[in-house]
Amino acid sequence: MNSELSRRNFLALTGAGLVSAAAGATPQPYPPQSGKKVYAYVGSWTRNGLFGGGGGGGIHIFSVNTNDGSLTPVGQAGPDQDNVNCGELCFSPDKRFLYAVNEIGNLNGKLGAGGGVLSFAIDQQNGSLTYLNTQLSMGEHPCWVITDESGSRVFVTNHGNFAAIRVVKKNGVPEIENVFDDGTVALYAVKPDGSLESACDVSVFERTHGGAPNQLASHAHSVNFDLSKRFLVACDAGADRIYVFKWTPGSRTLGEPKFFPTKPATGPRYSRFHPRLPLFFVTNESDSSLSSFHFDSNTGDVQLIQTVRSIPADFSTRNAPADVRIHPNGKFVYSSNRGHDSIAIFKIEEATGNIALVDMVKTQGTAPPGFEFEPSGKFLYVANGGSDTLVTFAVDPNSGKMTPTGGKVDILKPQCVHFLTL
Repeated sequence: MNSELSRRNFLALTGAGLVSAAAGATPQPYPPQSGKKVYAYVGSWTRNGLFGGGGGGGIHIFSVNTNDGSLTPVGQAGPDQDNVNCGELCFSPDKRFLYAVNEIGNLNGKLGAGGGVLSFAIDQQNGSLTYLNTQLSMGEHPCWVITDESGSRVFVTNHGNFAAIRVVKKNGVPEIENVFDDGTVALYAVKPDGSLESACDVSVFERTHGGAPNQLASHAHSVNFDLSKRFLVACDAGADRIYVFKWTPGSRTLGEPKFFPTKPATGPRYSRFHPRLPLFFVTNESDSSLSSFHFDSNTGDVQLIQTVRSIPADFSTRNAPADVRIHPNGKFVYSSNRGHDSIAIFKIEEATGNIALVDMVKTQGTAPPGFEFEPSGKFLYVANGGSDTLVTFAVDPNSGKMTPTGGKVDILKPQCVHFLTL
């Protein structure tokens, strides 16, 4: 993969990419329709964190005051989901259903069962949730979930977690051999009532590792559609790879992906596609940076444009970037830092795909795994998973800069926040 694109080459690629992407691109709701209500759905871990259990987790629902950004609690997913380690969630395109992952390794108390993926029906009048069903996520610690454009298919990534110790003898000499959980992408068909069938296909990432000491095995961390909706792009934070699947609508199989190696020891984690340009951005968990890439929606090829550090040069404490978001106006991209406990803001140069650091803003809490803009882009909400708060920031759409509004909600171990306009 090329480490850099020239401005001339990028413009040529951009022109071709925009033509192919436009046919499949979905218009963005910016600003939201007047008279509609906006709801925030916050996924949270339980008291025992990654191991699950202890209560306090699940999905919390708030109504959003779009004038001042304040949040009012309106409910939760229900007492039966209090032990759900909800690290991520998504909505069906028709807004009728919500899908969430249960980020554990022992679903229903069965050791080695892996995690779960849950389906809920969304009440169109008040945003409340009705539980439908749960399926095995087909891996350990599922951490991402999306639907396709039709809402008939759901995709889940499984990060994996620990190694098992095996003792083997080679030429009569006993040795320790480590076997790691698989990193996978699982595919589900959706039933007419919104519930999920069991997985109809699973792609297992190559059992390899990356260049950093903590990258001992493959870790599927996110999967997203490109603008044309013809390709799925998955990040492997454990093996320094970006996988690309060619997608056929209505398919029950994922097919064999091709992969593109990233720079060793970067740990590509989460990706986001630009709303109108053939660009996507990736947080690099292992080296505290953000990368911009060009994506060819005709071939599925990936090319690196630029990588920029997301924390100060003199910051030496451990840091792990997590989420990445693009402002609805497409001018700025944001990434969260767990360790530096900040949101790094970058301006996007549309002519080249390069990014330039604008600011780093403390999140008013610790270990922020997820954050999101409400639909208008006026406010950004940060889940501080380490300090049990959801904090509101006002955003200047011209400069990209953000300032705390003073709004804060106490939630145990919040991991993600997503908005729905009904």
